[in-house]
Amino acid sequence: MTKRIFLTMLMVIILQIYLFNYFDGSKVDLTGLMIVNGVPVNSKLVIFGTWYIFISVLSFLSLGYLRQYISGYGMYLMIREKSRVKLGIRRIANLMILISVLSLIQLLFSIIFAFINNSDQAFFYHDFQSFICIVGLYIMSNFVLIFIQMVLELHFTEEVSLLVINVYVLISVTLGGVLLSVQKLTWILYFLIPNFGMYIRVDLPESGPLGLSPVIAYMVLTIVTFILSALLYIRLKKIDLT
Repeated sequence: MTKRIFLTMLMVIILQIYLFNYFDGSKVDLTGLMIVNGVPVNSKLVIFGTWYIFISVLSFLSLGYLRQYISGYGMYLMIREKSRVKLGIRRIANLMILISVLSLIQLLFSIIFAFINNSDQAFFYHDFQSFICIVGLYIMSNFVLIFIQMVLELHFTEEVSLLVINVYVLISVTLGGVLLSVQKLTWILYFLIPNFGMYIRVDLPESGPLGLSPVIAYMVLTIVTFILSALLYIRLKKIDLT
């Protein structure tokens, strides 16, 4: 299943980068890191849709990644090893590694494409610390979103979990754009995780004061991860192996 997700997402990444260039070539002419730039506050619907491709397909391919494993082959391992929590956490850890690798490949492909497409204008962030900060936020927010879906699957059906996380992503990006455009109630942004990995929506030295503090964003993601881990632990402990 992991191999299938990886290969499919490689094709999705290539398609997404091509569409970004087709609908808004200016993104390629700048840093080449068009992925972490995110969705502009007043963006075209096609730009929003192009950005959404990656997380939506990743969410769909992750459907049942934990639930089906636990109710299938993982159940036999839990009976034999009597360590259901360890197996569940290992499964989530593998998912985190997969998402991190895919996100880094996504960024690498966008950089390579930028140089091939317009090598004279392509450049990187002048502040390397800002670059590391936004890439970390992007990878961590992607992981947390899928982690939420995995935990929801242990309490609800897979289809409901998929629907909830995707509706949350769409509402978060749309509402985040509205809040940033009017510069009011920006504290609500800290409940809208999909905005965390967007360079143009985070307060970084080069992007100027916007709305999201990267420090608080990292704190929120860390707290949410701990909460999800606790919920996962509790749920796995309650699974009936008989």
